[in-house]
Amino acid sequence: MPHARTLLSLLDLPRTEIERLWLASAGWKEQRSRRRERFADRRVATIFDGPALRTRLAYDTAIDAVGAHRVDLPLVLGEREPIADTAAILSDAVDAVVVRAPEHTDVLALAEACQVPVINAMTDRGHPVEVFSEAFSVLERRGPIDDVVLTFVGEDSNVLRSWCELTVGFELQVRQVCPPGHSLAEDFLDALDERRPRGSVTVTHDLTEGLAGTDVVYTDAWPRAARKPGRRRTTFEPYRITTDVLDAAGADVLFMHAMPVHRGDEVTAEAFADRRCITLAAKRNLAPTHAAIVERALA
Repeated sequence: MPHARTLLSLLDLPRTEIERLWLASAGWKEQRSRRRERFADRRVATIFDGPALRTRLAYDTAIDAVGAHRVDLPLVLGEREPIADTAAILSDAVDAVVVRAPEHTDVLALAEACQVPVINAMTDRGHPVEVFSEAFSVLERRGPIDDVVLTFVGEDSNVLRSWCELTVGFELQVRQVCPPGHSLAEDFLDALDERRPRGSVTVTHDLTEGLAGTDVVYTDAWPRAARKPGRRRTTFEPYRITTDVLDAAGADVLFMHAMPVHRGDEVTAEAFADRRCITLAAKRNLAPTHAAIVERALA
C-alpha cells in the first residue's frame, strides 16, 4: 500500500489539502531563499526517465529550498531488477522519491512497494504536480478556481487528465476541443463521474464553441505524426492557436502552453509572444509549488 503522503494523482489530495498547499506555495514564492533546518538530514531520490528540463530544474531548486539533499539516480524502473527490489533499497536509503517515467503502472508499482512517499513527476496517465502549479498560476490571476472555465485545445493527454481531476474538488469547468477521434477516453470520464465531481468536463470538436466564455486557453504539443505534412497534420491545423483565436476568446483571456513549444504547429509564434500568454511566467512558479509538495512529503 502506498505511503500516506504519496502523490500519484491530484485525486490523492482533498480540496482542503490542495488549498493548503497553494497557500504554502505562495509562502515559498515570497521567501524563495529560505531553508528548513529540520530537513537538513533528509534525502530525496530523483528518477527522471527521458528528457525533463523544467522538471529537473524545478525539483532541484525545490529540494534545495527545503534544505534536503537530492540524490539523482540515472535508472529506468524495472530495467535491471524488479521494481519491488528497487523500492526496498530506496526505502532504506532516502526519505522520499520523485519519479518521472513513461508507464504509470511502473510508478504505481514503485509506490506500492516503497515505505517512503513517492511523488509522480509525470507518467503517461497524469502530470499532477505540473497542473497543481499551473492552477496556482491561474489562481494568482483569476481568483478561486471554482469560477474558472479552462479550454484545453488538443488531444487526450496526461496534462489534460490532471486538469480534469481538479474538477472533483472544485467547480472548475474543463472543456476539451480536439479533432474527432482524439477525445478523452470514455473509461477515464466514467471513472471521473463515479467520484461525483463538483465541476464539469465536456468535449467538443468546434473551436468556436469551446472558446465561448472561457477564462483560460491551454494547449500542448501536437502528436508527432501531426508535426509533418500529411493527413494527421491537416486534421489538427484548424485547432492551431493564433492571435485570432485569442481575440475570439477575449481581451482578458489567459493563454498557457504545457511546453515544449512547437511554433508553427499547435501555436503560432505571434500567439505565444502575445501579452495574454502567461506560459513562461507560470513556469517560474514550478519551483515554489514543487517545494510545497516536497515539504509535504517530508513533513
